[in-house]
Amino acid sequence: MKACTWLALWTAGLALATTGCDDGGGGGSDPADAIVVGGDMAPEPEPDMDLEPEPDMAPEPERDMAVEPDAAPDPEPDMAPDPEPEPEDPEAAVGECGERADEKSVNGWLYSDLDASDLSVYAAAFGMADAIYEGDPVRLLGADGELAPERCDDGSYLFANLDEGTYFSYAEPADGEVCSRRNCPGRFARAVVAGQAKMVTFGDSIAVVGSDDPFPGRLAALFEPIADVENVNVAIPGSTSETWLPDRAAFGRDLAPHLADADLIVVTLGGNDVLGYIGSFGGIPADIPAAIEGARDVVRQVVANFEVILAEIRAINPDADVAYILYADYTQATGDPIWGLVGAFLGRETLQDILALARDSLPPDPHLVLVDMFGAAEGLPLHELLADQVHFNEEGHTFYAEEVFTTLGGVLVGPNPLFEGSTPLGLRRSYGFRAAAEAQAE
Repeated sequence: MKACTWLALWTAGLALATTGCDDGGGGGSDPADAIVVGGDMAPEPEPDMDLEPEPDMAPEPERDMAVEPDAAPDPEPDMAPDPEPEPEDPEAAVGECGERADEKSVNGWLYSDLDASDLSVYAAAFGMADAIYEGDPVRLLGADGELAPERCDDGSYLFANLDEGTYFSYAEPADGEVCSRRNCPGRFARAVVAGQAKMVTFGDSIAVVGSDDPFPGRLAALFEPIADVENVNVAIPGSTSETWLPDRAAFGRDLAPHLADADLIVVTLGGNDVLGYIGSFGGIPADIPAAIEGARDVVRQVVANFEVILAEIRAINPDADVAYILYADYTQATGDPIWGLVGAFLGRETLQDILALARDSLPPDPHLVLVDMFGAAEGLPLHELLADQVHFNEEGHTFYAEEVFTTLGGVLVGPNPLFEGSTPLGLRRSYGFRAAAEAQAE
């Protein structure tokens, strides 16, 4: 990687750290609990640098090398390799049951994840390596009670002809199984069915900056028609994964008092760890490949710290659902000059690889739900959802709330109670299942 590549990432890291995003203020945090990067460390821009390629430098295509359409015969039907299963489009109806799905139907697959390929609702698919799930684990809760689905022979299911309103879809794996897509809350689902739940959010400024009504409150509002969700938000701007370790002040002072009776614990952590690492160089590192690998080590340490935090949460509350929110790919904010520069120099695959590493490394806790903002934001012009280089604006907090809502099982048919919210929500949802012992062994 060229020096200018790291310079772009380094410059972006410093800019992000000085946008007021994680300034360590608020929440009563100790100064030692937050990493603050100084704004005077950012390099002066190079105004005369032309990042656009010269028009006459683009090579002409080799037209005479094209293969004529009839040069390669189609393979014999029995010689054609089996196609790889395509990832599901979360908005598309699926299977035989899905042929009758519309904007007032919930539809998806129920299957056994035999190849253990599922990582999240966006990194999963029911393919040829899997098997139709023979059980009947899924239900839909509405204002008039619980509904059972119609099942089709190909593994698809359908809840059809729903009235306008809010619903909650939930699946209960059989004994000895877990939900491979990490979209099966247990205790929170039971609490919603009972009509009352407690949600606790902790972590960094993503949950508290950018709106007077940040996403946890909007999430509670989405569930309001079917359950009273108590919203406790103790997130601290500037906090890192170390800030919330059990032996640090924030855990005992801000988080622990709310854990024992929590049904759902929402976590957003890791961004400040990476920004602090980038800012620690104070310039372009001498060994750039080692610095890039060091960034991966920071992500691994974030996951390791989260495992320690999770173990202490489990000591206090063994079965609360923990929803870990994976960051979106900020290089999709192409309308922002900083992220546009980073994307141009680095290529999107660099940050995507780091986010994928975080997704792949999460612990196999059976009560862990993964809110995959990385997958959810794929293809979106993310700059339209940002208040600054890091924090989300009003529309962005709605986007966050809706994604957590649908990952947990929320379904919305008809008007959305959130300002400029999307509708319908959560109509396409599939559930894969695998043996818990296999998941723990990985």
